Amino acid sequence: MTNALAPFTLKGFYLLTWGTALGTNAWHIVSMHKAFSTLDRESFAHLQARMHPAYFGTSTLLTGALLATHLYFHPVLLRRAAWWGIEEGVQGLLIVAAFVPQLINWVAVGPRAIRLAYERHRAERAGKDTPAQDLAAATSAVSTVHGVSSALNLVSGLSLAALGLAVSM
Repeated sequence: MTNALAPFTLKGFYLLTWGTALGTNAWHIVSMHKAFSTLDRESFAHLQARMHPAYFGTSTLLTGALLATHLYFHPVLLRRAAWWGIEEGVQGLLIVAAFVPQLINWVAVGPRAIRLAYERHRAERAGKDTPAQDLAAATSAVSTVHGVSSALNLVSGLSLAALGLAVSM
């Protein structure tokens, strides 16, 4: 009877939280690639401006809950500095490696990318009043920040996938 209730236990919550975090990350990568290849630049920027805060917030909260649950199951980690020396510590480090990039994206990089994209669109609409070098600089800034955001998101996704492998072994 206890197996039937497994999803409603703390261990079930841990597994569902991990699966949701990993699935959300994978879906975000696929859907944003599809949106980028389908929408014009301005529509894509508007979509990102609405979706990214919700996505990064959800991902951050999911990985934070995952970390809190992991620490609840392994309280020895709270008293130990060298997590890499034990299996549960390595799993905890993988969760931290997923949590921190999402938090950085949610708090700093994501809002900056959105702001820079809107500034570039304003410069494009200004047309002839905007020198080509300013437009090129704005495009370069958006590309750089978006690349940083994508790299952070990839690190988070790979860390969550590695966590699944680490737990299953």
